[in-house]
Amino acid sequence: MGEEWTSRIHPPHPTMTEILADVNKRGGIVNYFAGNIVAANLMMALMLIGGAISVVSLNTQLFPNIEPGAITVSVPYPGATPAETSEAIVKRAEQAVLGIEGVKKVSSRASENYGSLTIELQDFVDDDKVKDDIEAAINQISDFPPRYAEEPDIQKLVTTNQVMTLVVSSDSSERYLKEGAADLENALLALPSVTLVSTLGARDYEISIEVSESALRQYGMTIDDVANAIRASSVNIGAGEIKTDSGDLLLRTDTKRQTGEEFEDIVLRSGADGSLLRLSDVAIVHDGFTDTDLRNEFEKRTSILLRVNAAPSEDLLQIASDIKNFLDNYEPMPGVNVNIWSDESEILEGRLSLLIRNGFLGFALVFLFLVVMLDLRLAIWVAMGVPISFFGAFLFFPFLNVDITMISLFGLIIVLGIVVDDAIVVGENIVAEQERGHKGVHAAKLGVEGVKSPVTIGVLTTMAAFAPLLFVTGPFGQILGVVSVIVISVLIMSLVEAFFILPAHLAHGGSWSRPPLDKLQQRVSKGLEHVRDNIVLPLIESAITYRYRTLTISIIFFILSISLIAFGTVRFVFFPSLEGDNIQVSIAYPIGTPFQKTEKTAEKIVEAAYRLNNDLDGAAFESISVTIGGNTTTGGGPGGGSNVNVAGHLASIIVQLQKEPLRTLSAKELERRWRAEVGDISGAENISYVSDIFNQGQDIVYEFSHIDDETLLAAIEIFKQSLAKLPAVYDVQDSFKLGKRQYDVELTDVGKAAGLNSSMVARQLRMNFYGEEVQRIQRGRDEIRVMVRYPSTERRSREDLYNTRIRLLDGTETSLRTVANLTETRSYSTIESVDGKRIVRVTAELDEAINTPGEVFKIIENELLPSLKKNYRGLTYGKSGKGVDQNNDLGTLYGLGLIAMLIIYVMIASLLRSYAQPLVIMTAVPFGAAGALIGHFLLGHNLSFISMFGIIALSGVVVNDSLILIDRYNRYRRETDMNAAEAILAAAKRRFRPIILTTATTALGLTPMLFETSIQAQFLIPMAVSLASGIVFASVIILFLVPALVLIEDDFGMRTG
Repeated sequence: MGEEWTSRIHPPHPTMTEILADVNKRGGIVNYFAGNIVAANLMMALMLIGGAISVVSLNTQLFPNIEPGAITVSVPYPGATPAETSEAIVKRAEQAVLGIEGVKKVSSRASENYGSLTIELQDFVDDDKVKDDIEAAINQISDFPPRYAEEPDIQKLVTTNQVMTLVVSSDSSERYLKEGAADLENALLALPSVTLVSTLGARDYEISIEVSESALRQYGMTIDDVANAIRASSVNIGAGEIKTDSGDLLLRTDTKRQTGEEFEDIVLRSGADGSLLRLSDVAIVHDGFTDTDLRNEFEKRTSILLRVNAAPSEDLLQIASDIKNFLDNYEPMPGVNVNIWSDESEILEGRLSLLIRNGFLGFALVFLFLVVMLDLRLAIWVAMGVPISFFGAFLFFPFLNVDITMISLFGLIIVLGIVVDDAIVVGENIVAEQERGHKGVHAAKLGVEGVKSPVTIGVLTTMAAFAPLLFVTGPFGQILGVVSVIVISVLIMSLVEAFFILPAHLAHGGSWSRPPLDKLQQRVSKGLEHVRDNIVLPLIESAITYRYRTLTISIIFFILSISLIAFGTVRFVFFPSLEGDNIQVSIAYPIGTPFQKTEKTAEKIVEAAYRLNNDLDGAAFESISVTIGGNTTTGGGPGGGSNVNVAGHLASIIVQLQKEPLRTLSAKELERRWRAEVGDISGAENISYVSDIFNQGQDIVYEFSHIDDETLLAAIEIFKQSLAKLPAVYDVQDSFKLGKRQYDVELTDVGKAAGLNSSMVARQLRMNFYGEEVQRIQRGRDEIRVMVRYPSTERRSREDLYNTRIRLLDGTETSLRTVANLTETRSYSTIESVDGKRIVRVTAELDEAINTPGEVFKIIENELLPSLKKNYRGLTYGKSGKGVDQNNDLGTLYGLGLIAMLIIYVMIASLLRSYAQPLVIMTAVPFGAAGALIGHFLLGHNLSFISMFGIIALSGVVVNDSLILIDRYNRYRRETDMNAAEAILAAAKRRFRPIILTTATTALGLTPMLFETSIQAQFLIPMAVSLASGIVFASVIILFLVPALVLIEDDFGMRTG
């Protein structure tokens, strides 16, 4: 009796065999879950709880992790001219790496003191293997690198996301300010979450030992003698060990100097009388900074910037939070101020909250609409499909390498408008079966079975439409792939929810609606039926009666819509501006321009910024940072990083924008107004303004090559003039820049007779003027060079050069003017090559508010370039930059899109067992896209690549609704005696309500985004326009054109199978 009672309270757990038998007995897994509310609830709990746990563990970044697929080879060559760097480093390295398997393109750049190669890799190759092959090829070059050049630095290009920029300012000395910045940097790196901190706007430490020519002659020494004496005296050498009875002792000679004062005490020479000649007797030792002009200010105070970046595996928001918490308790050195200047986490948080807010508002509108249209129980469980599907997808994000970024949330916003469609269709069909008198699980089973196949195929076709984005290569393709992964993941989970969870909750229980809600629902339902029976169905009947006229009108509508693009009424731009929270101005004068002239121009631009800000009552700019004597470049997008190119002819000004809502003007508008306030700057080679967070490079880039430099210069000058005349084109520049003036030294016959050669003279001149690097010492995190050279007062003029002493083979000395002639020349500032072929690059920017890239490139390709090639024989050119990348991306998408359409056709044809009906369904897609174009026209937006996401999602909705309509039509034809017209009218009547529901929920889900006024949301709106407006037009197409096409198909008897 006890065992029997226990078994009743605690029934034995079924085995897996018994469960599978039960599933089979119930008629399949869908029916099993419909009849097992416990299993359905457990699955729902797993998706919700597991997804919640998973999403908490995800990293947050501004952009997804992108692998650029490139390797860089960098070789510093201090004191070398661009021509010397090109010959001794760049050309030799180019020849070594060209032809390596996996290498797609080799771009090189030779400049003063530096040579570099950027090696782009082919798609789908092993980056690490190619890097190993490149290292092996470089190491096999004989006598490489040349003397005085440093070892090649070969790195795989990686991307990081900026977190924030801190500004360290002080009125104290430069050394004290740098020590304050170093103290903060060390403290930041001690935080567990912080790994990447870079210093900007500070000169490097250097110990400069300056020996005058008179002192050298007085003591009979040379720079080389002094350098060798220092090397011999400043050492740290281990000498082995002594084994004693009490233990082993290490031997070490440590006389390595660390400060300028310690170097002054070095003995250069001792006399017979015991006297010592110390370094301080013949030289002045400066323990200071490199001899460069560099001025960095923040809000008119001397400053240094510290930029914190996040590696791909790190959490941007967590790093920012840790830094802010740390700064709350951090005490900087006395007299040093620390401020947060640029906080990228605020941009990320703002845009995340924007997307989340719009998502919740959209979901709320969808839910309210469902409550009005459906029974409360059905409305709640249909709406629950959104969080269940989303959290179910979150469960797999860690395994799919998906983080929380602007792009991933963008993908969730896209799918928000279409994810409830499956639940609506399944739920409506279950309720329809219940209204026919079927009860409980049987009604749920019939409801699911009635639409299972078309719903499944409909979702698969939507997934197929997004699948090509997975195969677009390059950085932009990797961003697209994230969107595709998210959409496909959520759609899979929506099918799981619609087939395994929803039916179980609709199979049991009655209506949940109570007065007054049920009365409102009844009135709405009757009103909808009235519209259907008295307006829509008669119009559909007319459409199928005059079906060829309907088709003609639709074709005319389609042509008119396409003409909006053809005639430029709606412009196409590849990627809309994604504005950041700052504006950067870069100034470049001809190389060799005095620092003071660059400084004057920078101050003029800063004054213009203050005037503009005052005119706008302080609502434009929050703070201003200035770097003169260098160009601070930043980037917050994929690969965003920062660096400073130090040179007296360069400057940069970066203004931090006020936050919304205080700032009402967009960054692009402020950029235009600032540019106008500054006006023209004479003499500058380039002044550029950048306000986009995701800067893909110049809009227009062409590379030209010719064997004759004069011909090349003439050709590109004509091209630049023609380019500048085109509407909306500005900042036309070329890379053919003259470098600094230089003296070429050539030995005279006297010098040659004295036994000198060019190498001997060059080495002595280098030591005297550039300096001889004695050694490098490490102080904290700084590697400091110790240089021996002439004082700055003896390195300023041509006479100083002529008077420098040259040691002859017999130990005597003479002046340079005696043994050599000087010729003043001017070389190029940089020498660029692509795949070993020297090129000159012409670049320009394009204001897409005035003209589109397509229109401008059409003029360039059809008019400017053919004329140029005709007038300058032997000239070769090629398009480069982001224009080529965009064309490649679009070309790839077109090709993959055709494959996707073929897959969609095969799936639909297999389901419908017809060759023609899939064409009828797919015909509705371009008409839906035409509706999206109309939406862009009416709302005043350009068509962009972002718009294409909406159109892709739209195609899935259109195919899904059309497919279910035709599937219902085919069922009526098979199971009844209805003719084609009667069957399509009956199918339209049955499908009218779900079509209206899916249309309304899709549009309402995107309505908050559509009418978002935030400046930061503007780039997302084209997607919402495409999907929201397109679905409205597509519903008309589904209800009127598709039935007409079905009847046309029936006229021709094309239905088979």
